[in-house]
Formats: sequence, C-alpha cells, structure tokens
Amino acid sequence: MDGRPRNPPTRPLVLIVDPQEDTRAMYGLMLSMSGFDVVVTSDGVEGLRRALEVSPDVIVTDLPVPNYDGRAFLRELQDDPRTRDTPVVAVSGRLQRSLRERVEQDGFAACFPKPLMPYELAAGLREILDGNGHATSSRRDLDSWSAAVPIVHRVRRRSDGTI
Repeated sequence: MDGRPRNPPTRPLVLIVDPQEDTRAMYGLMLSMSGFDVVVTSDGVEGLRRALEVSPDVIVTDLPVPNYDGRAFLRELQDDPRTRDTPVVAVSGRLQRSLRERVEQDGFAACFPKPLMPYELAAGLREILDGNGHATSSRRDLDSWSAAVPIVHRVRRRSDGTI
C-alpha cells in the first residue's frame, strides 16, 4: 500500500494547483465526474505540501502559481524523491510557442493552453496516466472523446462555499 488516503484505489488522484477558485471548482467537479479523485489548492507552497501529503498520480498546475513560478514549482517536485516521478501538467493562458517548448523541455508531462475545456484536461490526463507519461492527443482526438463525457455548463456555489 502506498499510504494514500484514497478510496477506491482504482481512481487516479489529481492535484490541481490554480489561483482561480472558479477554475479549481470547474476542473475538480468535471474530473471527479470523469473518474478521478481530486485535491485542489490555490498556491505553490500549499501545492508542494499537499503533493507530499497525498502522493497524487498527476499534478495540474497553472503557470505561474502564487509563491512560485512554474519552473521553480516543477524543480521542487523533481528534487524530492517522493514526487520525482509524478507527471506534472502545465496549464496557462499565456502560452506562446517558445514558452510551450521551454515548458516541455523543463520536464512537464504536457502543456495545455487556456481556455481549456474540462473534458480536454480529463482526456489529456488519461493519456498521460495510461501511456508513456506525455500527452500527445490532437484536438480532433479530444473532440471525439468528449462525446462520451457529460459537459458541465455551470457550477453553482452555495452560500457556504460548497458546490
């Protein structure tokens, strides 16, 4: 047993690190509906702490995240033997071609531009977890996959902050 606080063990655990509450809620809900267990956090320091605590199967992080730029966050994860082999996926609204190439050279498993539909993220994470650790799906592959996944159009938040 790997010590993860997960049930059942067949659901991959995803850690989402993103400063935007709506983005965390949207991706978290959709990934949960798509067969993932999800832990969310809003900044890099908390993301590192949670990564060590829950041992996720994959980490999704915005570039940059508060308290870390994406490269420093990745280096911290790669330097720790407990998270060294965990695939890290970058998601950003500021991805020019040169930045995307640099991010992938740095060791991110994949790099997705925002806006990113939750089903696209789910498909990319499945490919990473089922394959060689790197997502290579084309937009066409993601579009055909999306027909099998329910799309969440609106997330309503209760007054107590829960979904």
